[in-house]
Amino acid sequence: MRSHLLPALLIAMGIASSTEGAEKYEIDKNHADLMFSIEHAGFSRKHGWFRDFEGVLHFDVANPQNSKVDVTVRTVSLDTGLSTRDQDLRSEKFLDTVKYPEMRFESTKVVPVETQELLVEGNLTLHGVTKPITLSAKLNKAGPNPFDKTATLGFSATGKLKRSDFGITTFLPMVGDDVVITLDLEFRRAQ
Repeated sequence: MRSHLLPALLIAMGIASSTEGAEKYEIDKNHADLMFSIEHAGFSRKHGWFRDFEGVLHFDVANPQNSKVDVTVRTVSLDTGLSTRDQDLRSEKFLDTVKYPEMRFESTKVVPVETQELLVEGNLTLHGVTKPITLSAKLNKAGPNPFDKTATLGFSATGKLKRSDFGITTFLPMVGDDVVITLDLEFRRAQ
């Protein structure tokens, strides 16, 4: 049986006009991380997270190309571990979370690459701008959750975006333009 798919981010992730045959899953926020990293003046990469998000995955195990994902992230939930930096990143200089309280990823195409691996293409709306982004995803496991037997899917995914494409240019090039996205997400079948 071929089974693959991932959302996003995300990170953070329609597809085919029909999701017939797809089952609905929702992100389990207790077992999900939406992370990012960005270069700092060439010395290191700073990592951060978004802590508040929700998402729905329509997953077709027999035909993963008919699957789709949609994830919404509250931008104010940004967390880099330093409150003064987080306030700066939430300000008008960067994310402008008052004006743009959410970012959203909606998949447009899922392409199986190998068993358990796929490319998830979609549109990311961030800072009032919508641009295409591709995530490289891996289905880690599909099966019943060992604690309550709920059908569960686990994915890891990575991607990259240029923040300048979304109109976020403060401190370029000292603070990097390329933002690396890393997602680890569990989805539970919707009840």
